[in-house]
Amino acid sequence: MPITTLAHLSELLQRLPVGQSRAIPYSVYQVLFPPGEPDEGARVLAFRFAGEHGCVIENQPRALQVVFTKKTSHPVAPREKAS
Repeated sequence: MPITTLAHLSELLQRLPVGQSRAIPYSVYQVLFPPGEPDEGARVLAFRFAGEHGCVIENQPRALQVVFTKKTSHPVAPREKAS
C-alpha cells in the first residue's frame, strides 16, 4: 500500500524494527513534506518527524528518494513551540 499521509508513514515507522529502513520516493516526500526536496523547510520538518519516530533520515538524490532508518525504539519526544 503506498504511503499517502503522515499518519500512514508514522504507523510504518513505529512498526519498523531497529536497524531497518524504509525508502520513500521524492514524489511521496513532496506530498508529505511540501514543497519537497531541496526545500530547507521540508528538510527540517522531515528531520524532526524522523527523530520523533526514532529514525534518522538520509537524502539519496541519485536514487530520487529519502530513507528513514530506525535507530532506537525510544524516539525523541516532539518539542513544543515556545510562546
